[in-house]
Amino acid sequence: MSELNLNYRFSVAPMMGVTTSSARYMYRLISKETILFTEMIASQALHRGDYRKFLRKQEIESPVVLQVGGSDINLLKYTTALANKFNYQGINLNVGCPSKKVSQGKMGACLMKEAELVRDCLSSMKVESSIDVSLKCRIGVDEFDSYEFFREFISTVLESDIKIIFIHARKAYLKGLDPKKNRTLPELKYDFVYRIKNEFPNVNFVMNGGLTNINDCVEQLKYLDGVMVGRAIQANPFFIQEVDNVFYNKNTMVADKQFVMKQYFDYVKNNLETVSTYELLSPLLSLCFGLPGSKKFKQEINELIRARDINKLEDTYLNLIAA
Repeated sequence: MSELNLNYRFSVAPMMGVTTSSARYMYRLISKETILFTEMIASQALHRGDYRKFLRKQEIESPVVLQVGGSDINLLKYTTALANKFNYQGINLNVGCPSKKVSQGKMGACLMKEAELVRDCLSSMKVESSIDVSLKCRIGVDEFDSYEFFREFISTVLESDIKIIFIHARKAYLKGLDPKKNRTLPELKYDFVYRIKNEFPNVNFVMNGGLTNINDCVEQLKYLDGVMVGRAIQANPFFIQEVDNVFYNKNTMVADKQFVMKQYFDYVKNNLETVSTYELLSPLLSLCFGLPGSKKFKQEINELIRARDINKLEDTYLNLIAA
């Protein structure tokens, strides 16, 4: 049914300032099968700036999907060609981000009001691509929040012949709510996504929004083709340590925290001269999730990050998780 290159049963959502190359390296140490996404990258930035810097990734991260923002058909064709050149396994167009700044660049959720343009963007991307082309959207935007609007939007964009859509099951408020509040305050309407799957059974639909534990994720697979989780993984990367077994039927050992920590610090030490200290060390802030003394550890880690005392930072963490 899917005609896709990847199996999207479980994905880590793209998150600005979070799903960097370094964070993806850490996630891959924990799960081999989870589909990873980049942060959203504006197509204009890739055209005007140092695209090699924006598209940096390591082979170990794969499979990785490049998420892009934009509405210029020619720039999106160019971006898709770059995604193929840099060996990404998929490319995803974001029309769900509610940020005012993003909307001003004619990107994100504001494009849900222009379904035909989104369709044409996706069609042009598919022409340029041998990898999966997908869409991430919401169920509505501002006053356009009826199921009928959502259905018409989905019906129109599917004319591009894409085979998979990731849906955050909340509407986006472009006015009155900042992006952080847009993640939680709009009502979750999972039924919209279930209904659209029933109407378009040959399309893969992936649920995003409000999924905070593995059991909730497994429940969604009764109705849909996959799940996408973001903030719960940012808070606790080990959320994904059972994904390979539970979602992909792999009989693999669950990675333990000490192993991941040692492997990740090897990566940090090898990349101190080429990658920013903040990018390298910010994923560590959540690795102490649920451990005794985690609040104190986060204070210590911030001090050590500022001092760039990597060896002491490693010892501090290993002692904490061994306690």
